[in-house]
Formats: sequence, structure tokens, C-alpha cells
Amino acid sequence: DLGTGSGAIALAIASTIAKNAPHSQVWACDKSPAALALAQENMKDLGLKNVKLFESDWYSACESEVFDLIVSNPPYIRAHDEHLSLGDLRFEPQSALTDDGDGLSAYRVIISQAPNYLVNAGYIVLEHGYDQSKAVCALLESHGFRDIEVHHDLAGIARAASGRLG
Repeated sequence: DLGTGSGAIALAIASTIAKNAPHSQVWACDKSPAALALAQENMKDLGLKNVKLFESDWYSACESEVFDLIVSNPPYIRAHDEHLSLGDLRFEPQSALTDDGDGLSAYRVIISQAPNYLVNAGYIVLEHGYDQSKAVCALLESHGFRDIEVHHDLAGIARAASGRLG
């Protein structure tokens, strides 16, 4: 889980695989020590032991590891988007919400480097903004991903994209 934040996604996956694949491990990274401390606390509260939390700016600390699945909910809100100053987002760290650009810079890094860290036929799943599915899917396709799908939330809004390498 790249950019794990509080660990919600990684810990949900870890909880599921602990039952079905007890020898599997989830790796979750974030560049924020404060976020990792919160993820560690949440992992402890849930009693999970199959998660490796570590500090990393995307793949920088992954070295030569390869994974079956890469997931991420990276910062995707465009700089100067009015939503950054509304509701609960006002209290979130800005670096967790926006790339201070077009909202796609994290996807460019994550997707372009993913083939170096995925097994052949490995999957990537990325949460994205309501209007970014076409751009994210185009990036996936341009980097060799197939079986690309868009996933919708309960309101029918495109919120995530996935693809298989190779």
C-alpha cells in the first residue's frame, strides 16, 4: 500500500488475507512518520501481525522487492481545488490530498514504476478523483497494463481503476 496514511486499506487487506492466506504479508509505506505511527497504532489495535510498515516515498525503500498486488490512494486533488477548504478536508494534511499540480503526478510515478515491482500478471488498484478515471486508465494502458477496469462507488461515481500487468 503506497502512501498508506492511517493504514485503512492495508489493514483491511491484511485482515482478509490473514484468514485466507496466513503466510502472506502486506507491506505498507508512507513518507510521513506521523502517518506511520497512526498506522502502527491501528495495526496494534486490530491485533494484526502480517503487516510491514516502513517509511518510503512511493517505491524508494522497496529495493528489488516484487509484489502480487500494488494498491494506493495517492493525493489526487488538483492544486487550488475549492474542495481543499471545505468540510473535513480542511483538517487533513495537504500533502495527503493534493500534489500541488494537476492531481495526476503521483499516478505518473506509481504507474510508470509499477512494472518493476509487480510479478508478471500482478495487479494494481488505484483510488482516484471523480473525474480522473480516463486519465488514470490511459496511464495504466500506456505502461503495459491490461484488463483495465473502472470501479464505482455506491453513488455510481468512478472512484478507482485497476489493471493487470502483461
